[in-house]
Amino acid sequence: MSYVELPPPPSLSSLVACFWAITGPSGEHRVLPDGCIDLIVFGDGQVEVVGTMTEAILSPALSAPVAAIRFLPGEAARLVPEAARELTDRDAPLRELWRDRGSVIEHDLLERMRRSAKREAPELLATLSPAFSSILRSRLASHADATDLRMREAVRLLGEGHSVRATAARVNLSERQLSRRFTERVGVAPKLFGRVMRLQRAANALADGGSPIDVATIAQYTDQAHMNRDFRELARVTPAALAREYAARGAGTSSSNT
Repeated sequence: MSYVELPPPPSLSSLVACFWAITGPSGEHRVLPDGCIDLIVFGDGQVEVVGTMTEAILSPALSAPVAAIRFLPGEAARLVPEAARELTDRDAPLRELWRDRGSVIEHDLLERMRRSAKREAPELLATLSPAFSSILRSRLASHADATDLRMREAVRLLGEGHSVRATAARVNLSERQLSRRFTERVGVAPKLFGRVMRLQRAANALADGGSPIDVATIAQYTDQAHMNRDFRELARVTPAALAREYAARGAGTSSSNT
């Protein structure tokens, strides 16, 4: 399996975390929640919007290439409001969400994928990323909702490890108001989002070869037992077992929603 990411162009950096692609045969692999929503083009003929995940899934083996847009947490709601509100732990065809142009966009992306299907991941992504950028710029110009600057700041604060109470105070909302607006925008509640971001920090440290004891400190868990509980609930595996999965794959974290 070959996995590659590309940063978005500067004009889309407030909306998109990255463009990514997978090529080559891939076995079943664990996908961790990451607070993001992805628009994914599957080489077998589907274009899906995958909502925010609340726990890890085991992705089935892939026999066809995949390329995708990973939105920053909370930002997909500007272009696909239903994704945050209705697609948590679910997915839906793009054509059903963008009824005005979804079928046309789907056809174009699948045709580009078909023409590039035999390329390696870097070449595939280099071919598709201009189309991704064009689609997003067009959608921003014609259909985008306003940016929610308070929720964007809340995403940043919670991602850094601030508590829900402290975050609510910083964005001048009550905890109840924050929870409602955040869930509508991101797809999960603020407390769960904070846990997911901490899990991601721990998973990245494990992928870099850190020991579970050191990783618990790096990721700001109160102790190793606390980390183990979060891993069982969110990653569906122990930290040690996840580290072994990474070592066996010879790759870093797999946070893409494939």
